[in-house]
Amino acid sequence: MRFLIYCSPAFAFAIPTFPVMILLPALYAEKYSLSIASVGVAIFLGKLVDIISDPLMGWITDKGFMKRKSLILIGSIISGLALYLLFVPIINPNFFYLLVCISILYSGWTIFQVPYLSFGYDLVSDYEKRTQLSALREFFILLALSASVAIPFFYNSNLTSEEIIAFLAIISGFISLLLFCIFLKEPKKKTPNKKIRFLTLSKNFVFLRFIAVWFINSLANVFPMILFVFYLTYIIGDSGDTKEKILFYYFLSAIIGMPIWVFLGKFLEKQKVWLISLLLSSFFFVFIFVLNEGDVNYFIIIACLTGICLGADLALPPSMLSDLSDYHKKKFDEDISGFLFSLLTLITKVAFALASIISFTILDQLGLQNINGATDKSKLAIIILYAGVPILLKIIASYFLNSYSITRESLKKIQKNFVT
Repeated sequence: MRFLIYCSPAFAFAIPTFPVMILLPALYAEKYSLSIASVGVAIFLGKLVDIISDPLMGWITDKGFMKRKSLILIGSIISGLALYLLFVPIINPNFFYLLVCISILYSGWTIFQVPYLSFGYDLVSDYEKRTQLSALREFFILLALSASVAIPFFYNSNLTSEEIIAFLAIISGFISLLLFCIFLKEPKKKTPNKKIRFLTLSKNFVFLRFIAVWFINSLANVFPMILFVFYLTYIIGDSGDTKEKILFYYFLSAIIGMPIWVFLGKFLEKQKVWLISLLLSSFFFVFIFVLNEGDVNYFIIIACLTGICLGADLALPPSMLSDLSDYHKKKFDEDISGFLFSLLTLITKVAFALASIISFTILDQLGLQNINGATDKSKLAIIILYAGVPILLKIIASYFLNSYSITRESLKKIQKNFVT
């Protein structure tokens, strides 16, 4: 029950993330008549604030200026208010309205997310239960993403889909956080917080290897995510509502795949399970190269298979980072779990920005200017960026992951000397 109560706020946190990425630019460009360029600049500047706030929030969490519960509540209130103002504007919005609201939303999400992940780290120390906790949290996230994609197909209301998403996030967040505050006690730090020396991370080679794998694999996941609509439009040739259905199947497959990876984790080390998923995902992506125009059903099958692999990408790394936090405390005598988790979220955002810049710059140079303007070269680039680059990156990530050294037995030895 503790796990369920802890993980349930992730639903409210996750349900608006996909609409903010996909719906928000079109909403402000089409409904509120902002130029595409100004919307892009506002979101980019908001992302800069977001990236800067990650390590800052990690430092605040580790220094213990406030209880993590308090930070989680503050972040939730800020992000809930900003989400409402973004999707249900109280005035006719302009560039500065969008910039301020999106910056506040991103900051609120960070204030919530970093202490929330650190809270989970101290909630459980068992090798396998950490994976179960991580998987359950990601289950709620995937459930929220599936719901946000499915809402346009099932709702029948005078409200817009973005208004429904905002209200659903706020209401579910209020209920889940109320239960969170009532029934979960603030976990005690396993070791007292001494002077924090973040530069010791440069000497933690196990962490550096892990973070390299995370960054490379994040890049591999971001390329197909940002190019999904382009691939479906220009290569498969679909212009209808198929993209929402495919995304729904994709997230549903990840939900189905989650217990498979957790089950395998009972018999294999976490890094081996993650390694299997990376290699399988690379194999499934190969079939992208043989698809032709009209092969929607085959594309759905590939999306479902790679979606199953996504379950491992979501469930295992946070669990492994919890083990790494224990390793860092043992080796360097400092508890910086909040900062470590903030680096995880920071690197994800950097990977998203880097993949976006690379992809859109290449496609623009090759002549992909508008909905009617895909050249043969730009189509080939879409295929290579959508599938070829992720295959290569996942193979590279697998190589580094194969020599990851923290195991079930080594974690037991690490935790023996902790002060409780």
